[in-house]
Order: sequence, then structure tokens, then C-alpha cells
Amino acid sequence: MALQDTRPRVTRRESLLTVAFASWLIVGLFVDGWAHNDDRPESFFTPWHGMFYSGFAASALWMLVIVQRRQADGATGLGAVPIGYGLGLVGVAVFASGGAFDMAWHELFGVEVGLEALLSPSHLVLFCGALLLITSPLRAAWSDGHSHAPTLQQLVPALLSMTLATASVAFLFMSISPSLTDAMTSSPYRFIAETFAARPGVASWMTEAVQLEGYAAILLTTIILVGPILLLARRWVLPFGTMTLLLGVVSASVAAIDSFDMGLTFVSAPLAGLAGDVLYRRLRPTRRGPQTLWAVGASVPTVMWLSYFAILALFMDVGWPAELWAGATAMSALTGFGLALLVHAPTPPQPADDPSGSWRTSGHS
Repeated sequence: MALQDTRPRVTRRESLLTVAFASWLIVGLFVDGWAHNDDRPESFFTPWHGMFYSGFAASALWMLVIVQRRQADGATGLGAVPIGYGLGLVGVAVFASGGAFDMAWHELFGVEVGLEALLSPSHLVLFCGALLLITSPLRAAWSDGHSHAPTLQQLVPALLSMTLATASVAFLFMSISPSLTDAMTSSPYRFIAETFAARPGVASWMTEAVQLEGYAAILLTTIILVGPILLLARRWVLPFGTMTLLLGVVSASVAAIDSFDMGLTFVSAPLAGLAGDVLYRRLRPTRRGPQTLWAVGASVPTVMWLSYFAILALFMDVGWPAELWAGATAMSALTGFGLALLVHAPTPPQPADDPSGSWRTSGHS
């Protein structure tokens, strides 16, 4: 019998505690990001670094406690590692080595700022280790075949695990996040006009560069936020509120890094999540095929970016012409639809000469 069939499973309480300690770690990450953006004193030994690394220490200790409990029950070796938590323990080792690497890197090269901080090799090692650790509850729930239509309460450990993972990825790409950049407002254009008034050709080129930044931010953010929702929907029948919670937490967390400088624009994500929850609830009883995911994949980014630009128009200023913001919204819908096709593609027809369907398990699917 395969090792995975005999390994123990974590309890619901243990999964919730894993998520709680992982949340400590990720909140520390975002506080550290806020400190960087707020020009706080930079060194390796700071309160925000302390929050980040203490969150890791608590998470790592808890992972070891879980294994020790299984050993006390008589399990040995890998058999004491609960299903879904093996890669989490690998993540603990990766993160620990990344922490030592990070301290040495800062001592040698100083503390990075801006994009350099996000792409620092030591920080990427930390990111990979943290991602493996915080997704342990998601992997554990994913492999449990007993519940395909959970309530929101039952799905909470897996949902929060996915939410933390999504927030971590969004953090990594925060330099072009629409919640942090003003590339969609008129302020860059006023700056360009004042700075390059005597050189209209340069001003035109700079304007297009800013527009491209905003367009890339929209498409990348669509992938980061919509992809996890579609993945969850591929595995479970999602309870109402799933999309609203995930998109709301991630969007607010990213916006908080810059102290909500872009105003209420972060609200567009939970509004899109609510629209997705309503659409999914209405379609699921009568359409259980991939069409439901296709509809969600296209509609969520549409609502998100239309509401985003509406909020900009109400409270700030939309620096884009209608053709640009409408076209970018349409492209985001196509991007979400494409993601849904990848996550839940139509079932290929079964060959007439193979009624048993064995071709699907022979490397052709």
C-alpha cells in the first residue's frame, strides 16, 4: 500500500492553528513591506523583521509539534508526517536556510529598496519556503475525498490557506499592483506634461509607457486573483462567500502596504467576488459542467475592473480615455475566460474503439 494511504491526517483544529500561525507570518511580511514603502529605518534587525521571523518560528514549531503527536501515537519516519504537510516541512527547511542567507546578504550588500527588495535572491528563497509552509492545510484538504461540497465553515482552513498564498504572490508583484500604482489616473500625465512640455515626442512616449504599466498591472492582477478561485472551484463546490472573502482579504492587504493611498479602489475586488459568488450560486444548480467556471472566469474580472474605474472616476481621476479602460477591461475578461478554460477544459471525446476509457490513463490526458 502506498505511503500516502497509511499516513495520518491532521484534525480540523490543527489545520486552523496552522493557518493562524501562517497568518502571523504573512501579516509580518506585509508589515515589513509597509515599513519599506513608508521609508522606515532599514536594517535586518527591525520590529517588522521580528514579527515576520517570529511568525515563521511559531509556524515551524507548530509543524514539529504535529509530527511529534503522530510519533507519540506510534508512527515512525515519514509515516509520522500528516498528509499534505510533507512539503510544509520542506518549506520550514527552505525558509530557515533563506533566513540565514538573508542576514548574510544584508550584511554584505545592505538593505534593498523598491524592486530590488522584491527580487533579492535571499527574499525569493524565503518566499518559496513560506509558500510551501502556508499551503499545507490546502494540500491536506485537497487530498481528502470525503467532502466535495463543504460549507464555508468546513472550507475555512483550505480557503484561508489559499488566501494567504494568493496574498503572498500579490505581495511579490506589488510594484505594478493597481492598488498601489497611479498609472490609471491622470496624475502621471500632468507630471509628464509639466516635465516634458518642450519635448512633445518624449512626453508622448512617456505617456504610452505609463499606460502600458497600467495595462500590464490589470492583466497580471487578473491572473493572480482569478486563478486561485478557479482552482478552488475545480476541486470543490464552493460555498457562498468564498470569492468575496479571498478577493477582499488579498486586495485590502495589498492596499494597506501603501496606507490605502489609492483610496477605495481596493473595494472593487470584493465587489467582484460578491458578483462571482452570486453568479456561481445561480448557475451551479442547473449547470454543473465547465460552463459555470467559464462564466465566473470572465465575469469576475469584468466586474472588478469596471468597478475599479468607476471608483476612480468618483473619487480621484481616470487618466485613460474610454477606449483604453474599456479595452483593458475586455482583455481582462478574456484572460479570466482563458484561465477557466485551462483549469476546466472541455472533456475530450472518448475514442470509439476504446469504450473502457483506458486511453485516458495511458499518458494521453
